[in-house]
Amino acid sequence: MYDLKLIPIHQEKGQPIPQQRGFTAARPPRRAARSREDDMLILSLIINGDAQAVAELHDSWLEKFVEPFFKTSGSVTSALRSFIETLNLTMMEKNLKGAGAGAAVTGAINLAAVHRRAVYIAQSGLTHAYALTQAGLEHFHDASRLDRGLGLSRTPTIRYYQADLGSGGYLFMSDTPAPTWTQEQLCKDGFPSLEQLRRRLMNQSSPDLRLDLVQILPGEGQITTISPVISVPAAPERAEVSLSVQEGLANDALPLVDESPVEIVIDDTQPVPPPEGETALEQPVEEKLVSAPEPELTDQDEDERIITDDVETDGVEKEPLSAPVEPGVPGEISAQDQPPERARSSEATKARKDRKAFADQVDEMREVGLKSLAKFFRWWGGTRGKLGTAFKKIFTRGGSAEEAEVPALSLRTSLIIVIAVPLLVVGIAVGVYLTRGRVQLHQYYLAQAETAIASAQAVNDPVKAREALALAIQFLDQAESFRSTNETKELRTNTQHALDVFDGALRLSYHPAILGTLSESINITRIISYGMDLYMLDATAGRVIHAIRNSQGYQIDTSFLCEAGNYSGGAVDLLVDATPLPINNPYLAHVLAADANGHVIYCGPGLEPVVQTLPRGVETIGAVTRIASEGNFLYVLDPTAEAVRVYRSTNGQFLDEPTVFFGRAQVDQIPPLRQMVDIAVNGAELYLLRSDGMLSHCLATGLSDDPVHCENPVEYIDGRPGKEGQPVSMPDSRFAAVLYTAPPDPTVDILDAENADIFRFSLRFRLYQRMRSDIGNYEVSSPAATAFTIGVDRIAFIAFGHQVFWAYVE
Repeated sequence: MYDLKLIPIHQEKGQPIPQQRGFTAARPPRRAARSREDDMLILSLIINGDAQAVAELHDSWLEKFVEPFFKTSGSVTSALRSFIETLNLTMMEKNLKGAGAGAAVTGAINLAAVHRRAVYIAQSGLTHAYALTQAGLEHFHDASRLDRGLGLSRTPTIRYYQADLGSGGYLFMSDTPAPTWTQEQLCKDGFPSLEQLRRRLMNQSSPDLRLDLVQILPGEGQITTISPVISVPAAPERAEVSLSVQEGLANDALPLVDESPVEIVIDDTQPVPPPEGETALEQPVEEKLVSAPEPELTDQDEDERIITDDVETDGVEKEPLSAPVEPGVPGEISAQDQPPERARSSEATKARKDRKAFADQVDEMREVGLKSLAKFFRWWGGTRGKLGTAFKKIFTRGGSAEEAEVPALSLRTSLIIVIAVPLLVVGIAVGVYLTRGRVQLHQYYLAQAETAIASAQAVNDPVKAREALALAIQFLDQAESFRSTNETKELRTNTQHALDVFDGALRLSYHPAILGTLSESINITRIISYGMDLYMLDATAGRVIHAIRNSQGYQIDTSFLCEAGNYSGGAVDLLVDATPLPINNPYLAHVLAADANGHVIYCGPGLEPVVQTLPRGVETIGAVTRIASEGNFLYVLDPTAEAVRVYRSTNGQFLDEPTVFFGRAQVDQIPPLRQMVDIAVNGAELYLLRSDGMLSHCLATGLSDDPVHCENPVEYIDGRPGKEGQPVSMPDSRFAAVLYTAPPDPTVDILDAENADIFRFSLRFRLYQRMRSDIGNYEVSSPAATAFTIGVDRIAFIAFGHQVFWAYVE
C-alpha cells in the first residue's frame, strides 16, 4: 500500500484563499468489497455555478458517494465510472429541480484510485492530471477540448488513464496548468522533493490557480493533509504559500535535492483510523508550516513570468456565452448568492436589458443596411455620370479621327463597351452587396437564436422555456440557410440537447441501412426485421422489397418476388400491409401480405408466391388497411366495415370462417374503428392506434357477459426520471404506427411521424423512453417518418419515404 500526502494550493488573483473544497482522499472501510479492500481513492472536483449548490456538493454529497465506491466489486474502471455517473446524475437532478432559478451547476473531475502498484484515473471535463514518477512525467487531458463535463448530459464523457507508481511519486491536478509544467522544468536537477516540486509548479503559474498535489509514498495507507500557512507581509507583492516536509516520511528511493533552505517542523500527529463500517475520508492533519523565501527573480525572469501569465490566462477555456441552458441544465448563467426574490428580479431585469440590447442591435443593423444601400446608389449615380462623360469623349474623338489621324472605334465596338461595362460594374457591385447581405442575415438570425436561448434561461416557466428553445432551433435553421459555421453547429447541438432534457428524450444516432439508393418513388410504410432479412412494404407499387444483411449493410434481393399478379391459388392486387409468419408454416414463407380486397400472399426468399382468398364470413369486407399476426391467428383491420376480423390458421392456411373481435362486445366497449391507422397484437390483447396518438387497449376476456373489455383511450403515465407519475400529453402531430415488442423487454411502441420520435411504453402504458432521431449529416428527402420497427437484437429501423436508417437502442 501507499501513504498519501495531500497539498491543496488554491489562489485567486495571485492571493491564496483559505477556503479550499473539492480535494479529498479516502481509504477503504472495514467492510469494503474484496476487490476494493486495498484501494485508496483520490478526488479532485471543480464545480461551477450557484455558490450554495457548490458548497452543498462539496460538504455533504461527496461523502455519500465515496462509500459506495469501496462497496462496488469488479474492475477499478467500473467502480470509477459508477462514481462519476452517480455524481453526474445527482447534479442533473439538482439542475432539473432548480429549473429557471439560475441554480445550474457544472463540474470537471479527476478521480484516481491507487490500486496495487498503479494509479487509475477517470477524468471528465476540461481539466488536467499529471503523474510524475521515476519513469517520467505523464500528462492526461482532453486534447480535443470538446468535453462538456458533468451536469450537462445524462451520459458524461469519461476518459481513463493509468500510470505505474513503482516506489512512489506525485499526482497533481489543475484546470489551469502552466506551460512550464514539463519534465525538463520539474526534474531539471533530478527527481524533485516535495518542496522543490511545489516551488516549480508555482513558478510562472496563473494568478487564478487551483492545484491539487498528492505525494504518494510506500506505507500503510495513511492519509495526511498539509495545509498552507497564509502569511501577509507588511508590503506584500505576492502572497506566499510554502510547505514543511514531515521528517521521516520521505521515500528513500526518491532522491531529495533542496533548492533553498527550508526549516523542518516535525509533526508526530498520526491519522486516526475510521470507525468500523465508515469510509475513511481524509481528516486534515494540519502541520504548522514555516515559509521559506522564494528565490529572487531577475528582471528577465520577471518579464517571462508576466508573459507566461498572460498567455496562460488567455488559453483558459471558457464555456461559450451562447451555449443553451435549459431549465435544470447547467450553462453559462450562474445564480448569484442572493435571496430567491432578488435573484428572480435580477434575472427579469437582465432579460429586459437583453431584449432592449437586441432591439437596438436590430435597429443598428437596419440603419447600417439602409446607409449602405444609399451609398451604393450614390456611387452608382456618380459612376454612371462619369462613364457617360467618358464615352461622350470617346465618340467625339471617334468623329474627328480623320483629322487627328487616330483610328476611330466602330459603332459596334462602342455599343458593346457602353452596354458591357455598366453591366460588369453592376454585377460586381451586386455580388459584393449580396455577399455582405448574406453575412448580415446570418448574423441577424444567429443573434435571434442567442436571444431566444437567453430568454429560456431567464424564465421560470418550463413550458415557455421549451418554446424559447424550439424558437432558437428555427432561428438556427434560418441562419444556417445563409451560412453554416462551427458556432451555429455547436449552438444547435447544445440547444437540441437542452430540448432532449426537457422532453426526457434519448437521441438515437441513425445510419443508412440500404446499400445503394432506392428509387425516390418508393414509399415504405411497413418494416419487418426477420433474422438477417429485412422486408419493406412499398405502398406506392403495392409490393414487398427484400434485403439481406451483410458486413456492409443490407443488400437488395432483386430476385425476390412479392407483388400484385396472378400466382398459384389466385390473383392479388396492390399490397397494403404485411406481417411476419412463424417459420413452421407449410410454405416456409417469411411474410404474409394482403391487398385491400382480402387476398393474402405468402412470400419468402427463393419461393414462388402463393395466394389465398380469406373467407368473408357473414360480414361484408370493405377495405383492408392493416393486418397483424400472433401465433396461429391473423387479425385484419377493416375500418370501412368497422370490424376487426380474426382468422385461425389450419396447417398454416386461413381457411375457416373468421370471428369478429367486437362481434359480441357491448357498444360502449367498441372503439371508433374508422379512426384507427394501425393495429398490434399481444396474445388476447389488441392495440389500436389513432392518428392523434391515442391508443385503445382491448382484451378478449372469454366471459359470456363481458367478452371484450376496452380502455378507450388508455391514460398514458410518465415513468421517466424526474417526471414520474405525471400525465403524458402526446404532441400535436401525426402518429403512423404501433408495435408490440416481445420479451425479454416487452413494450408498446408508437411512431410520431412528424417528429420521427418513437415513444416506448410499458405494458401498463407508463412512458419510460422517448427515442429521438438523429440523422446527422445524411440528407433526408422526406421529413416525415413513414415506418419503423425494433428487432429482437435491439436494432431500430426507421423509414423516411424511400430511405431506411438503422440505430442501436441503448
